[in-house]
Amino acid sequence: MPVRVRGLALLAALVIAASSPSDAAEPVRLVTPTVYGTHLPGLGQPAADLAKRIKALSAGALALDLKQPGQGVQTTDILDQVSQGTVDAGFSAPSFWAAKMPAAALFAGYPFGPDARGYVEWFYAGNGRQLYQRMYDEAGYRLHVIPCAFGGGETGGWFAKEVRSPKDLEGLRMRIFGLGARVMTRLGAATVLVPGGAVADAFAKQKIDAAELYPPGVDRRQNLHGTVKLIYMPGWHQPETVLELIVNKDRWDALDDRQRAIIETACEASMLQTLAAADEIEKNALAAFTADSVRIEQWPDAVMAALRQAWDQVAKEESDKNAFFGEVLDDLRAFTGTAAPASEEPEAQAGAGQPPAADRRE
Repeated sequence: MPVRVRGLALLAALVIAASSPSDAAEPVRLVTPTVYGTHLPGLGQPAADLAKRIKALSAGALALDLKQPGQGVQTTDILDQVSQGTVDAGFSAPSFWAAKMPAAALFAGYPFGPDARGYVEWFYAGNGRQLYQRMYDEAGYRLHVIPCAFGGGETGGWFAKEVRSPKDLEGLRMRIFGLGARVMTRLGAATVLVPGGAVADAFAKQKIDAAELYPPGVDRRQNLHGTVKLIYMPGWHQPETVLELIVNKDRWDALDDRQRAIIETACEASMLQTLAAADEIEKNALAAFTADSVRIEQWPDAVMAALRQAWDQVAKEESDKNAFFGEVLDDLRAFTGTAAPASEEPEAQAGAGQPPAADRRE
């Protein structure tokens, strides 16, 4: 269903939900730790907005009791704690669980993957929701998952030196994780583990040559622009960041139909709201960087072509190792119209330097 039509349906659902009286005598509270602090634009703020929306739609009868990172549950433990019922829910990003479930990276934002609109359409007009829930079910986690917001796309990274050709990636010391790190390693870069809060210091001490971090709005809070003056675009390794609400299965089943509908409706509203807001947040952050003398450059065509080819190789390796990863990736590619690997597509070189049409923001 087109996003505009879904938006109209969503508005109707919001009106119905908001006009229905609450039957709960006492508020139902879901203790919900978050992976990002709610003060962070794009990544953390959506959790706070979701809690307000749920409270409003339920007339105060249903509430998310948000816990900031470090308030009782460690970020890396949220998935297990929700599944075990130690906490009721969690607001997270599926990429945090990729070490346990490789396909989780595909639901979070991955190299040359869909933008926010592509994810919305796949989740609600394709097989995305079913595959998303199946991943957790087959891994033995007892929870209900809802895609719930977008955190925005990342830049291609911050660089202390120029990258003019694929050869310039050889020996590059870069702070990067996940599937993107495997792509860079394949092209000769050396990946370096640096905590997010220590990236600026690592640049200042010349321990790294490059780093990917967060979407631009959050990057600005890290003050990287005070130390590094070069950004490459686009963020090929993570064109979008999907955020999720996971709810313990027993807790979810214990909610009544109306309470579940309110949560689902609130998450749909959050996805549309963050989809609409992400471009503006990114544009403002990049404009501020430019005002601070940061150069924002496009990746050279040859570099983008090499990155894409390396990703196709990494994707094939991961699909061969993990059948479900391959199933999800194939479904996403078929639904979004993502191009086949360059080695199988004659026109690939002509389009080098740009992601396929389905991956670009309009």
